[in-house]
Amino acid sequence: MRKLDPQKFPQHIAFIMDGNGRWAKKRGMPRSLGHKVGYEKMKATLKHCSTRGIKVVSFWAFSTENWKRPRAELDGIFKLVRENMHKDMPLFMQWNVRVTSMGDLTKFPKDMYDKLVELQEQTKNNTGIILNVCANYGGKADIVQAVNKALGGSSSKQHKISEADIESNLYGSDLPAPDLVVRTSGEQRISNFMLWQMAYSEFLFLKPHWPSITPKLIDKSIIKYQKRNRRFGKV
Repeated sequence: MRKLDPQKFPQHIAFIMDGNGRWAKKRGMPRSLGHKVGYEKMKATLKHCSTRGIKVVSFWAFSTENWKRPRAELDGIFKLVRENMHKDMPLFMQWNVRVTSMGDLTKFPKDMYDKLVELQEQTKNNTGIILNVCANYGGKADIVQAVNKALGGSSSKQHKISEADIESNLYGSDLPAPDLVVRTSGEQRISNFMLWQMAYSEFLFLKPHWPSITPKLIDKSIIKYQKRNRRFGKV
């Protein structure tokens, strides 16, 4: 395998963690176990990216469309978040991780919402890798709320909304845009994820389901990214 170039690491990698349920079903296991293994792989990926000097990793944990899933599956996901996010607080502190979020967290059960907010508050002064949890997040909803916030802050009815107005009001506006977006499970679509932020991102689609992700696959993805010529519309 070609060596990683430390001068060309992406600042921000966004992961679309697809295939937890299918991974479990393929093995005759309940979907809930797939989500549990997927959560552990999220932590392992965070740790590995930290060792590679990546500054931000975003994980799409729950989309605005995921509310359509069976109630039992949703309850299992919420239980997983409640138990593990609290349990892993010391680990995030040890790793010097700063936790941020994108999405409307207020729609989740209050105790889960409180734990997610507490996690961000407790880690806000950490200076290591940023763990950006995208929960109840959808790209279209993000743009809509950003435009509404921009209009709400306008002092003139004649004010025209600019790209800068929208960008400064998006979820995660203090984070760099993703350099690399990695989706697992073989699906080749973005599914309403970071529609604005991914305007110039590089994409990689991996065949394995998310619970099968490994440090080797992550490094291969970074190497493929490093081979690309990013021109941002320039010659």
